[in-house]
Amino acid sequence: MVRRFVKLFIPAMLIALSASADEGMWPVNAIDRELYGRMRHAGLKLRPEEIYGGASSLADAVVAVDGGMGTGSMVSADGLMITNHHVAYSDICALGDDEHDYLEDGFWASSRSDELPVEGKSVWFLREVVDVTDEALEIREEMERKGRWGPMGNRRIYSQLEKRHSQRSGLEASCVSMWGGRTYLVYLYEVYRDVRLVAAPPVRIGAFGGNDDNWNWPQHKGDFAFYRVYCSADGRPAEYSPDNVPMHPRRWLELSDKGVLEGDFTMVVGYPGRTHRCMSSAAIAEKQSVRNPVVVEARHARMEVIDEAMRADPTVRRAYSDRYFNLSNQAYYVLWENICLGRFGVADLRRDEERRMAAWLDADTIRRSKYANLPVMLEQAYAARREAVRCRSWFQEAWLSPSEALLAANRVASVIRRLERDGVEVIDTADRRTRGLVAGLARLRRNYDRETDRRLFVRMVPMFTSNVPRAMWGDRLRSELDRFGGDAAAMAAAAFDASFCSDADRYAGFLSAPVTVAAADPLVALALSVNVSTFTEAVKAAERAAGLAVDSLESEHARLLGEYREAVGAAHYPDANSTMRLSYGHVRALRPRDGVYFSWRSTAAGILEKASDDYDYRVDDRLRRIAGERGSHMTVNFITDNDITGGNSGSPVLDSRGRIVGLAFDGNRESMAGDVWFNADMSRTVCVDIRYVMTLVEHYAPSDYLFNELSGR
Repeated sequence: MVRRFVKLFIPAMLIALSASADEGMWPVNAIDRELYGRMRHAGLKLRPEEIYGGASSLADAVVAVDGGMGTGSMVSADGLMITNHHVAYSDICALGDDEHDYLEDGFWASSRSDELPVEGKSVWFLREVVDVTDEALEIREEMERKGRWGPMGNRRIYSQLEKRHSQRSGLEASCVSMWGGRTYLVYLYEVYRDVRLVAAPPVRIGAFGGNDDNWNWPQHKGDFAFYRVYCSADGRPAEYSPDNVPMHPRRWLELSDKGVLEGDFTMVVGYPGRTHRCMSSAAIAEKQSVRNPVVVEARHARMEVIDEAMRADPTVRRAYSDRYFNLSNQAYYVLWENICLGRFGVADLRRDEERRMAAWLDADTIRRSKYANLPVMLEQAYAARREAVRCRSWFQEAWLSPSEALLAANRVASVIRRLERDGVEVIDTADRRTRGLVAGLARLRRNYDRETDRRLFVRMVPMFTSNVPRAMWGDRLRSELDRFGGDAAAMAAAAFDASFCSDADRYAGFLSAPVTVAAADPLVALALSVNVSTFTEAVKAAERAAGLAVDSLESEHARLLGEYREAVGAAHYPDANSTMRLSYGHVRALRPRDGVYFSWRSTAAGILEKASDDYDYRVDDRLRRIAGERGSHMTVNFITDNDITGGNSGSPVLDSRGRIVGLAFDGNRESMAGDVWFNADMSRTVCVDIRYVMTLVEHYAPSDYLFNELSGR
């Protein structure tokens, strides 16, 4: 297939060197002469076509795991892929059973026949990027002529272009817009769905330090795992089959045995998820004062319940480890995001930039007449919806998300609403409109503990009822709470115990009955009472009452802020959106506070210093021996000032010649405002040193199979 090198528009002024010269996650296909000059000045030794667009470039070896949930790198000619342990975490948990606890014991295949197929896993190879801006604008103009342009207009453009280019190429297509809609691109991927787990260290290595070390520095994690990508005998992507063979990637990356030193050039290539660095000051204030406090309070309450249950029962730990990891990861991120937003005054910094933008707008008569009131309108819109957003946040965090039983009840409630809309009075599980109910049973059959879920429900319902106005509960919740004398916990316990949605066997019995009175089930009745539309409509109604629409105003603000930044020569790159990006920087120490200095590296000596009987700091004999022999001579983790975000987990950290020196796996809590604002002094990427990975593969793993392949033996 012929790949086109797409040259995106990058304003010349934005490449001026400054204190934040390394800021930005740049589209990998957007390396023009001036951006390349900055990278060369920083220490890069590669040509642009060696990164993207050449016959065999680095981009061919970097993959999106599950479409962008993480990043991986091809590291052998036989389809071997490396990523983070925490990217593989859910697979490691799911593949285990009562006889094989791969989370606790680790997993090391001794041969290809031992590699474990992972159901639903996918690996995405970027094959082509096409600039479709002209096509997108034509579609929009046609929609506007026909009066069909509206809030979902961009999604309709994406859909048409994805279908068109997927049919043309035979590849998976994903359309995105960048720079405020000035550029539309279609990314085309070859997707492989036979992916097998090859190796993963035990959680005591992969997640050493647990929550205490998460988003912190120094860390000492062996955060890596290996998969292998398989294909059909003719080399094409295929669903799992025992007859499939390892795929041969166009390019794989060399593992460096040289290590890094402070000041060394580093480049991260991967699939960062989402940033919002053109977000208005009013939106930042809403995030900081309205939404984030709810997330922190609700998720930490859930974590307390799950942590207590996991400590008491190893079976519960196996079932809930993945859930707890994801919950705590986000909860601590949001906690420290709010600390950083406050510490650095990010909303005020953005407000100052908006004042400068307002002066720029005022200098042009046309711009002034169209946009002079935009900052005031944004403040008014967010103020008008503040209480509605707070209630919606409590609904999402304390009602909709915590309980598997209530999620199952919500599925049933959704089916009931759909059938009532269609005039159907009974549920027939053979009806295609009810097929989503089966998913509820699957979730209750695996990684579900009834007592833990009960405790979660009983803990969270009172948080919901005490923070959301009674008028938003619906009739059934109001009447039930009154019946229990206002005791929300007692009401929740009784409803949970009586519901078929809290028990897999009873839920299966419900599915086997062609006619049911499911609405009489207490949890289903509560799910019908507390309706998501109540909360979404409340937000919309508040905006309508103010005569304003936040989404439209934010889009306009982002576009204008981008134009202003370009006009004054400030860095302006497109927000991350799960497309392949690169960032460049250097290995760099950290001074997080006055009088505090953190080295750029942690060593094996630190593993032994932290070792204890605490679950998160356990060190077994093999690791103790390795750490003791190597001590402060072996780098375990190191930090750089590369700009990354969620989705970059597992990204290769490359030296100046494109060799892997580490894997990105974390950020630092002092820079948790990175979703909306980049702090050049504080932002650090935490990386596992590839030499530590290879040391564990060679001396800790109970098999030579993987080491021999990686070392070319």
